[in-house]
Amino acid sequence: MEKKTLAYLAALLNAVFIGLTFLFTKNSLAFAPPFTTLTFRFVLSFAAMALLLGLGFIKVDYSQGRLQELLFLAILQPVFFFSFQALGLLYISSSKAGVLNALIPVFVGIFGMVFLGEKVFPKQVAAFFLSFVGIFFLFLPEECAEKFSLLGVGLTFLSVLSTSLYIVTGRKLTKSFDPMSLTFGMMATGAFVFFFLAFGFEGLTFQTALTLLHSSEFMAGILYLALFTSIGTSFLTVYSLKELEASKAAVFMNLCPVIAVAVGVFGLHETFGFLQGIGSSLILVGVLLAGYFGEIKQ
Repeated sequence: MEKKTLAYLAALLNAVFIGLTFLFTKNSLAFAPPFTTLTFRFVLSFAAMALLLGLGFIKVDYSQGRLQELLFLAILQPVFFFSFQALGLLYISSSKAGVLNALIPVFVGIFGMVFLGEKVFPKQVAAFFLSFVGIFFLFLPEECAEKFSLLGVGLTFLSVLSTSLYIVTGRKLTKSFDPMSLTFGMMATGAFVFFFLAFGFEGLTFQTALTLLHSSEFMAGILYLALFTSIGTSFLTVYSLKELEASKAAVFMNLCPVIAVAVGVFGLHETFGFLQGIGSSLILVGVLLAGYFGEIKQ
């Protein structure tokens, strides 16, 4: 299988994992506050990668230097992105949070042009706009069903900006670091930062940690978030960015709201109407057209 095909599959699988993230994060927040949840998630992620490293299954290499840029990447994601995402989910539904994440390709396209000199063609812009129209339709039934939370939307929007900058920065750093080294550095940073945030702002104690460890429902969600979302999405994003332009990799993120709405309906019993069906269809068409128009311009 060609490397570019594998990169597209990685971007697609990444979108699926992220789309499911909102369900598991929302459920986890019912047991513990945001930074405590993130602490469990990233300590477990880091421990899993450290074990694989110790056993020789993976390798990391930081001999190329540029560790300051790696730290900047890790601050954007996981620290900023997951912090704003978890805090936003305290105020809005998982469906609405997933919908807002469909704005990522728009900002990646802008940041890619500004910082990387990448080209976004007019037909791709039109495809982005089509997906954006789909977002509008997805919002309509949600807006009627629940009270609008400016704080929740604002926090989630900040997470969108954070991951958009992360994708663009990650594209640049893939020339200096391999995907596994980048992922390991991000997990280590997340574990360290979130532990001190939970300890300092949420009063995390050893007794609290033991209580949560004995909760099978909480730990089931944490295992998914740690292994599939934290490690999985970080590796898949960096891997796809080695072969694809940032704007092309990011367009798959428009699948996230469709997945988030689906799991919100079946997992959290959130409402799903006719307009949401139209919106999901428009987003999917926009994703396919943006990828197609980008390829034929090569």
